[in-house]
Amino acid sequence: MRSFIALELPEHVKANLYHMSETLKNSGIVVGKFVEKDNLHLTLKFLGDIDEPLTEEIIEKLNEVKMKKFEVETGDAGFFPSREYIRIIWIELISKELLELRKDINNKLMKIGFLEEERGFSSHITLARIKSVKNKELFLDELSKLHLKKQKFLVDNFVLMKSELTRKGPVYKIIGNFELR
Repeated sequence: MRSFIALELPEHVKANLYHMSETLKNSGIVVGKFVEKDNLHLTLKFLGDIDEPLTEEIIEKLNEVKMKKFEVETGDAGFFPSREYIRIIWIELISKELLELRKDINNKLMKIGFLEEERGFSSHITLARIKSVKNKELFLDELSKLHLKKQKFLVDNFVLMKSELTRKGPVYKIIGNFELR
């Protein structure tokens, strides 16, 4: 089963981000797959395909994560990997505790064979996967004009998700919920 560890977003944050991505989508400047509102999240760690016995071990290890609740804030919009080759449009999430949570999760999962990702961690919410940009200068201008209201919200849990790829896009299901103190 394809799985990952994530932070879910409050409905009001998802609504704001979705509105922003719809504005960009409707501009016609970019062509791609925009993330559905209900699928907006922050991936803390992608696990890949795992089997049932390993899922139980992962849940055991994630239950060992002991962190206090903390606040995060939405940041600026950006894109990966470069100005010349725009493939992902994202919004950053800002919080030093978020990095601590991710580090704790990684440390627990390394004990059962999961390695640290080589490319490092960038705290972001993917809004769209881009196939083409019709006019890069116009796109960059539109991206800078998007009015993303900075929003703070409390993180009081994280989840283990299963992802089923379908023709209409991914379908996510929570298979473990882990409360913060």
